[in-house]
Amino acid sequence: MTQTAALIAASAFALLALAGIVALLRLARLMSEATRLLARGDVLLDRAQVAVDGAQAAVDRAGRQLDQAASVTASMDDLGAGMSELAGQVNALAGVGKAIAAGPVGKAGAVAYGVRHALGLRRAARLGNKTLPGSVLGTGSVLDTGSVLDRGVVERR
Repeated sequence: MTQTAALIAASAFALLALAGIVALLRLARLMSEATRLLARGDVLLDRAQVAVDGAQAAVDRAGRQLDQAASVTASMDDLGAGMSELAGQVNALAGVGKAIAAGPVGKAGAVAYGVRHALGLRRAARLGNKTLPGSVLGTGSVLDTGSVLDRGVVERR
């Protein structure tokens, strides 16, 4: 009976030792997996840090571009004010130009142009030119002073 009890106790101890060995093997495999995952996690953390650094650089570039855009906007405001001032000056000059054209200087200029044009017509008629300078010919060509344009060819008289 003691031998049977000792045999049962030895068998139970062997089973417990075997179960402990299996548990230790599984624990060792679990530890190696955890170590591998932690190493992989370090790589993932490094990649995440690189991504965060890239995003920070992009935010910094966007901030610089916004500063430049603000500078351009301020310059455009200054340009708009300058253009408004220029438009006022042009309007004032246009009023002066109309006054000059309607006044004695404008009338004298018109008379001088008319006289010069009439003398040019008389000179062309005296040379025997039957077409007037600047008139359209039948072929769609234009008679310019001293040259005839016919099919892209310029001839001097």
